Amino acid sequence: MNSTFDDIILGGAMGGSNYMHLSNNEKGELIFKEIKNSYVFWSIKKAIKEEIVRNRQTKTQEICEMIPRLLKDLNLETKIKNKVHETLDKNGYFKETS
Repeated sequence: MNSTFDDIILGGAMGGSNYMHLSNNEKGELIFKEIKNSYVFWSIKKAIKEEIVRNRQTKTQEICEMIPRLLKDLNLETKIKNKVHETLDKNGYFKETS
């Protein structure tokens, strides 16, 4: 039976310890997928959307400039970093690099 990327992500047939054997691209996909499926991601997306909706006359360029500021002002930057750290820890990254 062939293992899929999802099997690796979910700790299926190959188990979480094989995380270190993934390519950097696959590790990035893993982290992004887990973050995208998390409550943290959706709460961040909602917070940014609410801020943008409040300023209905905001132009696209202004929105691009607003997002980094909103991430910082709403402390969302830290939430993202914490979720990445949690994902790496869950997959044994820190155990195998220390």
